[in-house]
Amino acid sequence: MRRLLVLLPFLALSATANASSPDAWAAFTLAVAEKCAASSGLKHAHVSELVQFDDTLNKVVTLVTGVFPQRTLKGAKGKMLCVYDKRTKQVWIDEAKGWSAPDLH
Repeated sequence: MRRLLVLLPFLALSATANASSPDAWAAFTLAVAEKCAASSGLKHAHVSELVQFDDTLNKVVTLVTGVFPQRTLKGAKGKMLCVYDKRTKQVWIDEAKGWSAPDLH
């Protein structure tokens, strides 16, 4: 039991270091981009870089641009703001007229 107590802080540090690796961030960014693009409902969706908030908030935000799928809109371009909850992996989408951001590469 004593060994476990001594190793516990090191295990926590290694888990944190692993979660912060470039590969882990890339996988996280891709997961957010895919979920936000799909949830936006826009065709040909492009996702901006993520806006990271303080870890206590557990949210990231991105701007999704694309084309509204409704025929009546005749190919009108649209912008949707996507808020992603890191804990629950839930997204909230709302139209973001007038907003702009560079696309995620």
